[in-house]
Amino acid sequence: MLMQAYRRGFEADGRRGRLSQEGLLQLMGQVDPRYLERYNHSTVARWESGATRPTRERLEVFGKALQLPTAEIDGMIRLAGLDEEPGPAPDNGPEQGEVENGPGHGSEDTRPALMARNSEAVAVVRYVLTKVALPSLVVVSLGYMLARLGWNAGWLMALYVGFAVGLVLVMGFLKLSRTHELREVYFISVFFLMSSNLLQAPSIRMDPYGFYAIEGMANTPVPYLLSMVVNLLVAMAAGLSFDFLWRWQYLGSSGFSNLYLRAAWTAFPPLALVYVFAMIFCCLGSLVFLLLVFAIMGGTFTVILVLRDPEMKVTPWEKRVLLQAAIGICLVLTAVGGASIFILYLQPSLLAIPDHTLLRSWEIDFNALGYPADELLERYRFGAVWSSLATVAYMVIVLGGSLLVSIRGVVCEEPSAPVDVIETD
Repeated sequence: MLMQAYRRGFEADGRRGRLSQEGLLQLMGQVDPRYLERYNHSTVARWESGATRPTRERLEVFGKALQLPTAEIDGMIRLAGLDEEPGPAPDNGPEQGEVENGPGHGSEDTRPALMARNSEAVAVVRYVLTKVALPSLVVVSLGYMLARLGWNAGWLMALYVGFAVGLVLVMGFLKLSRTHELREVYFISVFFLMSSNLLQAPSIRMDPYGFYAIEGMANTPVPYLLSMVVNLLVAMAAGLSFDFLWRWQYLGSSGFSNLYLRAAWTAFPPLALVYVFAMIFCCLGSLVFLLLVFAIMGGTFTVILVLRDPEMKVTPWEKRVLLQAAIGICLVLTAVGGASIFILYLQPSLLAIPDHTLLRSWEIDFNALGYPADELLERYRFGAVWSSLATVAYMVIVLGGSLLVSIRGVVCEEPSAPVDVIETD
């Protein structure tokens, strides 16, 4: 009941009683990431009802998550009768360091490790079905219907691509899991940045992979359909790789001890794999674009992971500086992005036209595309500006917003108590 009283009395954004049980786990997960992986709101309900006896380590994490003074945390430990324990034993999971003394004995908190692994496998399958299979089914069905009807007007293709990309984003953000929030934002970001080049495809009627050059596919929805399915599969692989690396670095015993190396080795390797894939199968223009946006995305996720690392402690002054710096970076990126779009409009580079990849090259058949060659420059200029605007907006709003939220959630280090100095003669 004491934990429940503290939770309900906690001020979230200046309002009391707004911290949910899942919100409590989020705060405790910022102190120790295992609390996001191994517990859920039903477990918190057991803690609060007394069905599960607390451990000293858990109360310490709880107190740090709610930013309680050290003396108050020690008081909770004494009330729980844990003040005479030799030290805070590590919490190795629900089945260890925890005694069930109520009707919930033998349930979720004491499930075997095999059931936990099965649960993770089910979560991965659910992730693949909801993030990839379901959107792919909708995209393929709609694209197939348009192809069968022979509807290939430029505005209709642009609407189709925009709807498909928007569908994946909406489904992703509406179903964000608190436990795997970063993995899902990572997946959505990789998909969008891979697909933002596709937003200009209806204008020039060419896709970055060159599917349009396959006989019978030019000036149809099929190249866009195939490109988006490929992007979904690549983004899924990146998201799962990110999740695997996160577990290895933050939950395993073999991760780097340096918090900056831990974050970098979690954020950048999946992007590097995606970029190698793009080098083989995408055109030159996509490589230059992806190199830039992936560098920004990797840096942003590295900072977010560092900020969420339990070892990361900052003072209130440093937290304010971080917030101001993040806002300044977002403004600078917006200005640079706007200037780049203006330059791109004035001096478009035809090197970005998809007419070759590392594996093959081809001649562009403008008759099959349905417009003369002298229109290509103007069409490319319009499409490139539109896709660049969408990219800048996404990076500022989603990546910049995620960074600001992570900075706001950083637990500030309590100022050390003054030490009395006793002078002796």
